[in-house]
Amino acid sequence: MDAEKSHAAYMALHKRSSIFKRLIEDPAYQNQLVNEVDASQSTVYRGLKQLEDHNLVKRQNGMYATTTFGEIVYTQYERTDEIVQTFAESERLLETRQEIGTVLDPSVACDATTLVIGETRPDLVYEYLEEQVSEAAKISGVVPTVFSAMVDTYLTQVTENRLDAEFVFGREATEHVQTKLSDEFKTLLNTGNFEAYSYSGEIPMGVVVITEPVEHVLIVIHDDIGVVRGVIDSKNRAAVSWGIDWYSKHETDSTPLSLS
Repeated sequence: MDAEKSHAAYMALHKRSSIFKRLIEDPAYQNQLVNEVDASQSTVYRGLKQLEDHNLVKRQNGMYATTTFGEIVYTQYERTDEIVQTFAESERLLETRQEIGTVLDPSVACDATTLVIGETRPDLVYEYLEEQVSEAAKISGVVPTVFSAMVDTYLTQVTENRLDAEFVFGREATEHVQTKLSDEFKTLLNTGNFEAYSYSGEIPMGVVVITEPVEHVLIVIHDDIGVVRGVIDSKNRAAVSWGIDWYSKHETDSTPLSLS
C-alpha cells in the first residue's frame, strides 16, 4: 500500500472511528449500528462503505466485521491519538526556544503524565524530580543544566548505597559543576555509585531514565537553559528504550567529567 492509500485509510478510520470501535466488539448489522453509535442510517451507510472501500471492514452473512488489516490500523490509530492528545494538553510546555521538535520521540506521550509550570514555580519540578530520584535504584540521564537543589538528594542516595547513577552533562552543566559544585561532585564520584561525563555539544532537554525498580523516562523541558518549563513522565516501553539510546549516544561522544 502506497503512502497516499495508507493516509486515506487512516483518515477514513479517524472519521468513522465510532463505527469501527463498535465493530471491534462484535460483528453487527447496519440497523444495529444506527442505534448503537447514535447516528443516522445514511451516516452509518456512508461510514461502512468508506471503511469497506479501504479494507478496514468486510461484510459476512449480511453483517459487518473488522478485517485484520483494520484492527492493526486501529491499534496504531489509538496510539497516535493518545500522543496527539497528550501533546495538545501540554502545548504550553512545548512552546520552548530549545530545538526539541526533531529529537523528542513521540512515544514519550504514551502512558504519560505531565507537569506544566511555565516560569512561575520551578520548585514544583524539583520536588517532583526529587520524589522520583528518592524512589529510584538505577538511573541515567543526559542534562543541559544541573539543578543545585537536587544535588543533596543524589548525595544521600548514592552515599547510602541506594542508587546507581550515570549522567552526561552538557557544556553549561559541566561548567556549573566545575565552578559551583566541585566538592559535592567529588564526593559523589568517590562513592563509586555515581559516574559523570562531559558532552561538548548543545543538549536541548533533560532526558532521565529510571530503570529500577520501575522503568520510566522523565523529559525535562527548558525554555532557556536553567529555566524549566515542565516535565513529561512516561512509562511507555518504547519511550524508555528511546531514552536509553539517547543516553548511550551522548555517553559515547563524551569524556569523563574532570574536577580540579
